[in-house]
Amino acid sequence: MAATTEFGVTSTHATHLKGRRLMASVEELLQGARRLDLSHAEGRFRRGDLAEELCHALPAAADLLDRLAIDLQVDRDTVIDAWWVAAAFPPAARRPGLPWASYLLLRFHPERHELAKLAAREGWDQARVQRELSARFLAHHCTRPGQQA
Repeated sequence: MAATTEFGVTSTHATHLKGRRLMASVEELLQGARRLDLSHAEGRFRRGDLAEELCHALPAAADLLDRLAIDLQVDRDTVIDAWWVAAAFPPAARRPGLPWASYLLLRFHPERHELAKLAAREGWDQARVQRELSARFLAHHCTRPGQQA
């Protein structure tokens, strides 16, 4: 027998209503993802944010990102990259005008927020970001014997 909640709704009915609201919100997220303008970094960030929201809404769905990719008719890696970049760059760390390709390059770097800020301020393109990452890697990992890193 189902228990009655304080609002006079049985727990079975409440679970059903909660499930319906959840499915409605998931459908709203999917509709939003379908309408994104992906020609700018903001739309791609939103795709990653939506992927994160869906993962929180449906944590038991192991293949959720695969399903999202199918629904959006994109490669799975496109969705995963958007998810990783959005997680690596929360809204406060996102810089207007910085190209998406630069965020992709910076997403795993420990100094990514500082580099994104510098790249946006200096107007770096993808090639310049790549050169900076390479120079930092060489300076950090390729020291000669007797030199300090």
